[in-house]
Amino acid sequence: MKLYKLGDNEFADFYNYHLGYYLENFPGDQQDFHRYVSDIVSTRIAQLKLIDPFSRKALVAKGQIQQLSTFQKFLLSVDQWKSSQALEVVIAEKNEEIAGLKNQISALCDQLQALRQFEPSTKIDIRDKHLPTFIDLIHQLQDLVLPDDRRLFNFQGQSAWYKLISKYFTHDHKPIPIETARNYFPVQKEKTSKAIDVPKDLQLFTIVLTGSKTARR
Repeated sequence: MKLYKLGDNEFADFYNYHLGYYLENFPGDQQDFHRYVSDIVSTRIAQLKLIDPFSRKALVAKGQIQQLSTFQKFLLSVDQWKSSQALEVVIAEKNEEIAGLKNQISALCDQLQALRQFEPSTKIDIRDKHLPTFIDLIHQLQDLVLPDDRRLFNFQGQSAWYKLISKYFTHDHKPIPIETARNYFPVQKEKTSKAIDVPKDLQLFTIVLTGSKTARR
């Protein structure tokens, strides 16, 4: 904090005073102290640059960055070990990494916003005890064949069907766990131990191909 109040001509005395204290009380040498101070200054500059330019702290941060940058030039002038150059490379890499992460966050936010437009405000509720009835209709839809002998729906696997049910439907105003929906759609024709069959008494509807345009209407 004291550094922010110093003029350029006071940097050397300020630095040398603390250097003397460091050498008397710590085992490191002048290079260690220089690297330590340079690291503190560079880190603080990087932190200040992250402050929102529209916040109340932005103007103060700008002045502090200018002062620290000026002091950084002084540190470079007394850097007889060229350690500042290596540090600047590290700082530059970190700043580049931060910029990359910010771009990633921005892209993910855009993706999330795009996905939200497909989220329904309310789900379609299946009447009590009739989830199997609806499942039976889905099974029938999978088997529908057009007059030209092509299947009405072209799909691979079962995941799209049970995920659709779990995502867009509720059962008696309660969520349908994806595992519950999945058990109605075994991947293989052979039933697994968890597979659930639709009871005959709940197979209430039959989907049929109509015979004429009049019938379709």
